[in-house]
Amino acid sequence: MKIVVPVKNVEGIESVVTTLKNAKFFGLLELGEGMQIENLEFIERIDTLFFDYIITPDKDEELNMAYEIGARALLAMPGMDIEEIVEAMMFKELDEIV
Repeated sequence: MKIVVPVKNVEGIESVVTTLKNAKFFGLLELGEGMQIENLEFIERIDTLFFDYIITPDKDEELNMAYEIGARALLAMPGMDIEEIVEAMMFKELDEIV
């Protein structure tokens, strides 16, 4: 499963989620069995990627580009870092944005 997390600063799994318009980087996570992080890289653009989920702290964010490739959007609490987001996904604590 591939997940995109927009972030302002690259701090590994401690990078904090931000809105797409405020993002300077995007954490691209590959999760394996048991929601374990198999790979994490930071990139500057996501417009040519295919991914399964995008995470945002703003339920009113413009997410058409994600929906166009069939991705789903999940709502994170502001201030959550990547590690907290993965843990919340494991326990199905993030709401889907529809």
